[in-house]
Amino acid sequence: MTLWGWLLFAFAIVTSIMLHEAGHMTCARKAGGKVTEFFVGFGPRIWSFRKGETEYGVKAIPAGGYVKIVGMTDLEPIAEEDEPRAFYKKPLGWRLLTLSAGSLVHFVIALVLFMMVPMFWGNYHTPATVGGVSACLRTTTGDCAPTDPKSPAAAAGLQPGDQIVAIDDTPVKSWENVTDALHKDQPTINADGKPAFTPRSVKVTFVHDGVQQTHTISPAVGNQLKDTSKYQAGLLIGIQPPDAIHKNVSVPAAIGQGFTDWGSNAKASLAGLVDIPKSIPKLFEKQPTGNGTAAAAPSDRPVGVIGMGNLTGDLIKSGGYANFLGFIASINLFIGIFNLLPLLPLDGGHIAIALYEAARRKVATLRGRPDPGRVDLNKLMPAAFTFLVLFVGLSLLLMAADITNPLKFPS
Repeated sequence: MTLWGWLLFAFAIVTSIMLHEAGHMTCARKAGGKVTEFFVGFGPRIWSFRKGETEYGVKAIPAGGYVKIVGMTDLEPIAEEDEPRAFYKKPLGWRLLTLSAGSLVHFVIALVLFMMVPMFWGNYHTPATVGGVSACLRTTTGDCAPTDPKSPAAAAGLQPGDQIVAIDDTPVKSWENVTDALHKDQPTINADGKPAFTPRSVKVTFVHDGVQQTHTISPAVGNQLKDTSKYQAGLLIGIQPPDAIHKNVSVPAAIGQGFTDWGSNAKASLAGLVDIPKSIPKLFEKQPTGNGTAAAAPSDRPVGVIGMGNLTGDLIKSGGYANFLGFIASINLFIGIFNLLPLLPLDGGHIAIALYEAARRKVATLRGRPDPGRVDLNKLMPAAFTFLVLFVGLSLLLMAADITNPLKFPS
């Protein structure tokens, strides 16, 4: 499944890149511009062909793709016969649309995939119902011993089939709501197997045999043994989820869910971008277990291309191709947002320059001054080069972490 997952992942990413560049090319042509190259990859040409005025092909370094639009920057000379079609002479609206077309394509891909998943595979909903209760919580395998303390859930009287309605007076409707509430403020486990701070207590409201009752459960986070100095993050209070319920989804509902998933993933992508600097130290960390031995990488560390490819097979194995499409949708959404950052050489950097030039030209006109002309990109090259160095450095760090400290599914 790993090889098949990698092949599917590579196909999906290359297809997304080609569609991204096709978006730029289509808009540039509609604006009357000239596109001379359309390539997947960078560096030396491996294979190409010419159709009309555009050369299409593949280059040796599979690190993205590009289209070459005449007059997009001042860094290359423009032939005299191409001057009337130069990109910088096109109306601002067409230039902004052309520059943002790549990200817009990624957004559309993500939206379509988010709609396809519920439309063709339906929904799996896990209700906030207790599927099982652990008699005790252990950091080792085996049955509970008479001397092991009861799990917090068992001590509170929770039983399979009980409906959880609230955590700390906050209503819950799904198992995801339950786990999110219980994972809140989960303590970090030190290498010696002890929590970094005392696990908090929570108030759990549930319905048992038609009667609603509330119990304060402690510890709410952590796995407590008879040896109360040892904890293991992840087992929480000792309850397991019920079986997921499959439900077919109508086309209108699937469309609505697609927009909802798009919005929630966009929010998560923005948060991920903001958190990248502080998450870099986690790349080579190991999450310790309750007995102090090193386990897998932290599940919230950034993942590079190698890590994504490695996870693809596990995603398909665990949740089928619906999981895979949702994964590719999330990647497309992140790429689209990242590409709009106002930094050269990203498309967002060129958009920022176009808007700046337009604003500066407008101010000059209002003041009766001559057109100040275009921004000198040569002066911005040091900043662009700095960004490229940082980006390449981060990519190499992610690659090294994916190889030496791989994430394991689920994460």
